[in-house]
Amino acid sequence: MDFYEAVEKRRTVREFQSKPVEEEKLLRVLAAGLKAPSHNHLREWEFILIKDFEQRKKVVDLGVMAKNFGEKEVEEATKPMAEWEKPAYLAALPVQRRMLLSSPELLIVCFRMRKPLKECKSLYDLNNFASVWACIENILLAMAAEGLYGVTFIPHETMPLKKMLCIPDDYEVAVLIPIGYPQEYSVKQRPLSLQEKMHCNKW
Repeated sequence: MDFYEAVEKRRTVREFQSKPVEEEKLLRVLAAGLKAPSHNHLREWEFILIKDFEQRKKVVDLGVMAKNFGEKEVEEATKPMAEWEKPAYLAALPVQRRMLLSSPELLIVCFRMRKPLKECKSLYDLNNFASVWACIENILLAMAAEGLYGVTFIPHETMPLKKMLCIPDDYEVAVLIPIGYPQEYSVKQRPLSLQEKMHCNKW
């Protein structure tokens, strides 16, 4: 697939077919992640594929998801949103647990963090954090090129997850990515043009 075609086709998907993901495709996707630019060329990223379903249930149940998110919390969260944002947000809430449990593959992307986030004092301290997102973007574009889709899910709490998965103390969980072949997906993104975002010489 042409690069620009992959960029155009990439989208967020939360509902998947039961069709398994071919191993060779998955390996190509992960290899593409490792081609991303990284801080000091170190590529301090690690990938965990959760293959065992019982293990996957534990990952989801450890508080990775926002639990006890009732009507009051939904109302508060959507108050500041524009009208076009609310349908996409509300459509995502009921399926988040299901997408993490039902996707053919579940990928956890980890990165080395040389100091805890709360101790970071400057943008420079966040170089490794920025680098891992370049890796993640490569993964998402490679998925689109392979006809695979998913979504980035940032955990609310990582310490229990790190303990269960034996992730070293100096590594952090960046994101969970459910991966698979998409079902039909009707929620549309806000239309956006380059002219809205591009500035010359000053804002």
